[in-house]
Amino acid sequence: MNAEQKTIILNGLVIIASILIVLSGAIIPQTAIDIFVQFVGLLLILWAAITIKMHKPKHALPKGYFFLDKGPYEIIRHPIYAGYLLIMISFVEIEFTFLRFITFILLYGVIQLKIINEENIIKRKLQQYADYMQKTKALIPYLL
Repeated sequence: MNAEQKTIILNGLVIIASILIVLSGAIIPQTAIDIFVQFVGLLLILWAAITIKMHKPKHALPKGYFFLDKGPYEIIRHPIYAGYLLIMISFVEIEFTFLRFITFILLYGVIQLKIINEENIIKRKLQQYADYMQKTKALIPYLL
């Protein structure tokens, strides 16, 4: 299976898991912590999107891949995934069920596989990406 096929399958699994979490219970925040977690997740995604627009990646990578080390990318390699996972975990917390929890664990695992797949593609094309990986964590600053 080539990298493009892996990407399609993994994206499909992310969509299925996300739909299952959203449709299996409440998603409207009821507590200050839920609002805060969703807000931080959304802010992280927006910050990453604005950074991408402001600092257009100039490296020759396959379509759909890019390398930036500005904005949130100075701290973590995958701020959009991190923000998305924050929002999804808040949905699980809002109305906790075993199904939602297991689905979130699967979602997290699929996103980890996506990260590995994407990073392998970028590492093959850009020597400096390996150095960048040494300086930053994938999802949680200084931890993970």
